[in-house]
Amino acid sequence: MPRAILSAVLLAAAVAIAGCSGSSAAPPAPSAAAQAAPASAHAAARPRLVFFMNPSGRPCQMQDAILRAMPDLPSRADVVYYKTTEPADLPRFEQYGVRSLPLLVLTDANGVELRRATPGIQADPQVRQLLAQ
Repeated sequence: MPRAILSAVLLAAAVAIAGCSGSSAAPPAPSAAAQAAPASAHAAARPRLVFFMNPSGRPCQMQDAILRAMPDLPSRADVVYYKTTEPADLPRFEQYGVRSLPLLVLTDANGVELRRATPGIQADPQVRQLLAQ
C-alpha cells in the first residue's frame, strides 16, 4: 500500500513539473469528481473529451479557456477534467500514461481511449479535429 501512495505522489509531482508550472489567479475548472453523471442513456453513449490538467499551471489554464470558449463542445462530447490537485484523479493520470500537460484524450463512454492530442495547448481547430476524426 505505501508503494501505491508513493507512486501516486511521484506521478503527481512529475506531471506538475512537466509542463504546467507557474501560477495565476484564474479559477480552477471543476474536478472529475464534480462532473455530473449523464442524464440519459443517450448521453452515456457520447464520447468524452478528457482534459488532464494542473489548475495552477498557465498552459493548462489557457487550454481550459479555449475549451470553455467553444460553445458547441458540450453538444459534441462530455468534457471531463482530471486534476493534479485532486487525489482521487491521480490514478487516471497513471491509467492513461500522462507524462506532460495539458493533455486532451478522446475516449468512448466507457473510458476506452480513441485518440489523443499531442501534449500542450490545442487551439480550437485542433480540438475540433480531434473530435471529428
